[in-house]
Amino acid sequence: MITWQDRLENLRTTLGRDPTLSEMLEEAEKHELTPEEREDQRQSWIRGILARCEHGELDFEQCPKSRGWTKG
Repeated sequence: MITWQDRLENLRTTLGRDPTLSEMLEEAEKHELTPEEREDQRQSWIRGILARCEHGELDFEQCPKSRGWTKG
């Protein structure tokens, strides 16, 4: 399977320039994620859903340490 990066590089080579947004969107309609890309997307989605602050609080906006309400 061809990766998205490879697909874009092939498009750049064919066009002799960077593709436009519409050209990339057209190419995206043809693209099928590789297993590695699918796993990267899955991990990214999980990180976004389970965003935690560096102190381990699930809601980092309410973490007193992250918000600067307390020291440490």
